[in-house]
Amino acid sequence: MKLLKNLPIIILATVLSSCGSTKKTTSTYWVNSSKVDCDAGAGKTTCLQVTKADDYDNADWSNFYAPINGFTFEPGYLQKIEVTETALNSENVPADAASIQYDLVNVIEKKQDPKLEIHDIWAATHISGDPIEIANNNIPTLEINITEMRAFGTNGCNSYSGQIKNITSDAIEFGAMASTRKMCVDMLIPDHFDKAFNSISKYKKEGLTLSFYNETGNEILRFKKVD
Repeated sequence: MKLLKNLPIIILATVLSSCGSTKKTTSTYWVNSSKVDCDAGAGKTTCLQVTKADDYDNADWSNFYAPINGFTFEPGYLQKIEVTETALNSENVPADAASIQYDLVNVIEKKQDPKLEIHDIWAATHISGDPIEIANNNIPTLEINITEMRAFGTNGCNSYSGQIKNITSDAIEFGAMASTRKMCVDMLIPDHFDKAFNSISKYKKEGLTLSFYNETGNEILRFKKVD
């Protein structure tokens, strides 16, 4: 009988102990305006990118693999959010699941990403300062999709596509580009375009003109917006 009388106390103590072991903290993140391809363990997917830095434009973004309960991602918008982080009991967490639960507290700030200004289709006009003169309309093109962090186009002969690895208000880094392998009659422009494209480091948009520069600040490609 004494055992039965003490049972509620034991249960209550166990519950209190379990509650006390739960660790909960609050953090503030900037969420990037686009998702990126990532490997979440269960296969290829897309992930949010976040940073705790106030200067999000020059921040090193990190892939965020776990869901944030209550948060709605909006392509093209930077969002500053407050989130609670609750450490879960490892005994109740599957091996391939996150050990921390993230819950949205509130959206502190939301703004349209200025990088969306180059989200468009562009036709090349200059390579290394020299105007492109092609009679057969095989003009190199570049389509930039900021919301998907992808780039597509043609070098004047072959089509290419690939990932935008990183972009700020004035710098851009492209990943490796997959390309078709046709041989055209004149490969001068396509070869020069490919060499210049692989040297892109910075960019600048002025009106309907988009220019790219190498690490030393020399303009290597210039485009105009396609109507």
